[in-house]
Amino acid sequence: MGGLTMSGERLGRREFLKNAGLAGIAVGAAGITGAGFQVRSAKAAEKRSVPKTPIRLAAISFLTGAAAAPFGIPADNAYKLCAEKINSEGGILGRKIDLQSFDEAGGGDSQVKLARKLILEDKVDAVLGYISSGNCKAVLPLSDELGGLIIAYDCGTHELLEEEKSPFKFPKYELGFRSSAHLGIDNIGLALFIEEHFKGVKKIAGINPDYAWGRESWLIFEKAIKQLIPGVEVVNTLWPKLFTTDYTAHISALIGSGAEIIHSALWGGDAVTFSKQAIGMGLFNKAKMAYSRGEPYPQEVGMEFPEGQIICCAGTHYFLYPEHDKWPLNKWFVESYHKKYGKYPTYPCYHAYQAIYTYKAAVEKAGSLLGGWPTQEEIAKAASGLSIETPSGILTIGADHNGREDVLVGISKKVSGHAFPILDPEMMAIYPAHQVNAPAGIRTEDWVAGWKA
Repeated sequence: MGGLTMSGERLGRREFLKNAGLAGIAVGAAGITGAGFQVRSAKAAEKRSVPKTPIRLAAISFLTGAAAAPFGIPADNAYKLCAEKINSEGGILGRKIDLQSFDEAGGGDSQVKLARKLILEDKVDAVLGYISSGNCKAVLPLSDELGGLIIAYDCGTHELLEEEKSPFKFPKYELGFRSSAHLGIDNIGLALFIEEHFKGVKKIAGINPDYAWGRESWLIFEKAIKQLIPGVEVVNTLWPKLFTTDYTAHISALIGSGAEIIHSALWGGDAVTFSKQAIGMGLFNKAKMAYSRGEPYPQEVGMEFPEGQIICCAGTHYFLYPEHDKWPLNKWFVESYHKKYGKYPTYPCYHAYQAIYTYKAAVEKAGSLLGGWPTQEEIAKAASGLSIETPSGILTIGADHNGREDVLVGISKKVSGHAFPILDPEMMAIYPAHQVNAPAGIRTEDWVAGWKA
């Protein structure tokens, strides 16, 4: 189950697409009709019109709190950058975007109230939002209940669009989507990378936040690594509370556990705080960390971030990959974002791009067949099976309304010319989408349990 190791070899656009592993990329062309889209008669289509008013999009991310600086604010910046780009090119079917940013802080109840207001009172055209898995679980069911299009852009819980038993019917929600892949790709990708590059590992441990995201991330990683490396021993699992500020006891326990590789789905300010304290206590001299969505943290920590750590990018979301000379869209995104905000885009930024451009592509595809502005239901049907080019490569929206992507995993290394460790060009691997995403209708843990050795 080896990945497509880079080893410094340059992949052209054709090879990149060929290796993307996204079964049925051509589905994008037939995805509307294949998803049950009903094309109206030419006479009916002629009566369609395009509203003169702007498109009202609500972008919801953490703008305050520990998750704001490394996640929410960069994503919100990316939304703004993309909206400006779309508007400069004429908008969507001639309509400009009126992007409104809202804070995700406050918990599930407050987000449910906000979503109700946005859909029922403010009449937004779509809600693009949510980093928190808990917020996604609370809000996405409102899509069908309220008749509003909601695109979850970042939250990682695989439970969001899966049912309790396999096989299950899909999609779970007609108007609810996720425009990125879930945590399955992160943790399966890590397990595949460890099996490929650290096959002799005997002892592993985990430190993950004590709520759905952390518990589910460890569940999938543990199942995958035990399938790939039978006999590997779990020597410790730690569950700090979200927004913990002192990890010294946890780090001491990890050092004493004898673990060779430590899995972690800590994120945002928690991941930065933990990493800085672990550096000071010498953890990285005893074991390697395997960060399930660790791509932002070398940039956040800086040159103190240690070499040799295993980093997953929540997809192929990386400012240096796909290579700029082979994939111009990533070049534009990275350079434009850096020029405007003074930092390189991290994976939440790429996820924001995917959400707003998924909406754009679905509207344009539906509108081209209908001859006017589509309804929410028609946009949703157009989105199912859609494939689009993004700065990271190809994104496909499955029939289960989950995004499907390849995943990039690598090793941190200090390289001249960079102000923070980057992924070692000789130690990057791409695992194609079909290798890290469960098929529609099958629970991720059931799919992993069914792997053949």
